[in-house]
Amino acid sequence: MKPNWLLLGGGSIVLLVLMRTCAAAQVDVGSWRAEGTVEAGAIPQSVPYNDVAKYQEYRDLAQQFIVPQIRLLMGDKEENYYVRFDAVNASQKNQMFTLRVGDYGKLDIQAQWLEIPHNFSDGVARTPYNESGGDFMLSSRPPKPTTGAPAGANVKSWVNSTAQPFDMSLLEGVANVNIRYTPTPSWTLNASLNYQNPTGQQPFGGSFLFGPSPGTYNINELWVPTQYHTYNFGTGVEYANNGWMLGLQYQGSFFQDVYDTLTWDNPDVWGNPAGAPGTCTNSATYSPSTGKGPCQGRASMYPDNQAHNFIVTGAGALPYNTRIMGSAEYGFWLQDSPFIPLTTNTALPHQSLQSVGSRNSLAGDVRPFFANFTFDSNPIEPLDFRATYSYFDYDNVSPAISFNKVGSLNDTASTWSATAYPYSFSKQDIILEPTYRFTDTLAAHFTGRLSTLHNGGLMVLQQNESAYGPALDWSPYPWLIFRADYQHAHRDSPGYDNNRSSLVAQSGGGDELEDLRRFNEATVDVNQTSVYAQVLPVDKVALFAGFSYDDYNYPDSDIGLRHSSSYAPSLGASYEPLEGMHFFGDYSWQAYDWTLTSIQRTADTQTPQNLPKAVWNGNGRNQGNNIDLGLDIAVPRNQILIQPSHLKLQYTYTVGNSSIHNTGDTQNPGQATIYPDAGTVQQELQLRYEYELRKGFSINIGYYYNHFGTHDFSADNLNNFMPTPKATSSSFSTFLGNRVWQPYDANVAYITLQYKF
Repeated sequence: MKPNWLLLGGGSIVLLVLMRTCAAAQVDVGSWRAEGTVEAGAIPQSVPYNDVAKYQEYRDLAQQFIVPQIRLLMGDKEENYYVRFDAVNASQKNQMFTLRVGDYGKLDIQAQWLEIPHNFSDGVARTPYNESGGDFMLSSRPPKPTTGAPAGANVKSWVNSTAQPFDMSLLEGVANVNIRYTPTPSWTLNASLNYQNPTGQQPFGGSFLFGPSPGTYNINELWVPTQYHTYNFGTGVEYANNGWMLGLQYQGSFFQDVYDTLTWDNPDVWGNPAGAPGTCTNSATYSPSTGKGPCQGRASMYPDNQAHNFIVTGAGALPYNTRIMGSAEYGFWLQDSPFIPLTTNTALPHQSLQSVGSRNSLAGDVRPFFANFTFDSNPIEPLDFRATYSYFDYDNVSPAISFNKVGSLNDTASTWSATAYPYSFSKQDIILEPTYRFTDTLAAHFTGRLSTLHNGGLMVLQQNESAYGPALDWSPYPWLIFRADYQHAHRDSPGYDNNRSSLVAQSGGGDELEDLRRFNEATVDVNQTSVYAQVLPVDKVALFAGFSYDDYNYPDSDIGLRHSSSYAPSLGASYEPLEGMHFFGDYSWQAYDWTLTSIQRTADTQTPQNLPKAVWNGNGRNQGNNIDLGLDIAVPRNQILIQPSHLKLQYTYTVGNSSIHNTGDTQNPGQATIYPDAGTVQQELQLRYEYELRKGFSINIGYYYNHFGTHDFSADNLNNFMPTPKATSSSFSTFLGNRVWQPYDANVAYITLQYKF
């Protein structure tokens, strides 16, 4: 498409007229003074969504006329009152408006509205479903397989002929209001409101399943119609006098989900004998070969809930340069949404989801309590001592709920029984942080921490963790800065039991391998260190380098994650040869390695001891490199550029790679797989040139280049309907749109006019 110069010129002329009209009046208006910035222009060429969908995931480039910035600041000449208005990307989906008014030292009111777009896919994702109010309906189902055709061929041809493109995107509107009123120097009152409203369609993280048992499930790819309403309120009062302060505050949160349930037609049922042609009749047994089973599936969405918190804070000054601070918070978190049956299959004998005792809703009630106390003292000049104690109690008083012989999905043989126990825990921390300055250039810091975790629903009921280590801050010369720190931590896991009766009841039965240790609860030893140095070898030149290393070792984990480590070296430079000229660059490299051991087993009685040939090891590495280069130059005047101008240029190159190699398991050949590497490469160039046409009036020319390359291997979930993907796989996917991850190059140029007054 040719550049739309008419649109660009028209927008510029309108902007010039407005500026000339306002220039004389907006600087000094009666007893008020005003200053501000207005910038508007255009993207000369159209930017198609489909070619650069990933690049535009959080951007809006559909509008060719753009208003990147509006800023207005007004105040009376006596400096009693003020008004400030800011707008960023006005008229675009990623726009933000901020208004601030007040009386200096007495009243401050801030209001903000912003929109956050999230464009998953536009015209790339495809689906055979039609959605209305959370109901996903099919106008047709796959026909009965043709005799002798490859398995799943009927599903492939049906998807390819019926799937239609659709827009999968979210637009989240966020409103913030904050009010602070100080009638006297001692009293302060405040109130706040936050409103969030994500609206649109997004991929769903769960599985929409049809099938009689795990291992034979077929998966539907769907999206979730989204419309959430979240209201967060806050109000409080604070009194301060003679170095002491006391505050009271209330915070409330209310969440509403317009869609509480999703239902979707089963595409793998093409007609039951009991039903008329083109209709579906529920069956208690699932058989894709004969087209029998449930006509629909069902899933519940996020339930409505509310939370109330009451907070007391205080602080005071004591002798010997000592200050104490503390706070306490108590709350009520409530959720009582009804249970939603897992299926609409009326042929199942246990369709409803109702607990033992006829409870049909959660009656969720959590009462958290948090207390924090800090002591900070500087009794002598070289010594500073800080101690903190914190306690958090997650008191879950929700009732335990048992379910008995619930029809889980599609088959009478798939009933399950389980008990959901309320999960509660408490955690307390003691942190000591002394700092001693030996000289003006050398300071030593030490951190020690003791933590205890009690819980009522994990494999370990009590865990203790300790961490300690020194830090050094040394600046022997004005041109040299050196910092280093080290931390060692240990967490125990006494009495680890992954088959306690309450845990087994929660999972509905089935023993877990006793040798297995979950990494977030297992015994672990941690060593962390980091080093940073900055050197100024000559005037206007700065060199810096850093290195960090984290090591996690799990000595008692025979099965599970056994070791992980990460390290990240970096270096960079900054150079200012002349005033108004700045060059910079930095390079960093990150790597994360992990090792785990597991076992391929088909029965609870199989263990690493009696089946050692089924044990396999997994090794993985995620690594990446990043290069960042840039310059910022105030271009001096010359015979060609007779007015001041400014140039900004920044280039970023990022590459990442993930490798997973599995070895072992000679009992089941082929199970230990070496997967192909997956990774991405991204380059971005940003250029902005500003030329001052006259005092306060300038023209800006900008250019963005973004390249995204990938060697990521992904699978179309519709292959679960198709046992031979190469022969029968559909070319369409609804999950994000399977073509959205293809490499792309995005080029976006813009030109704007800016006026500052």
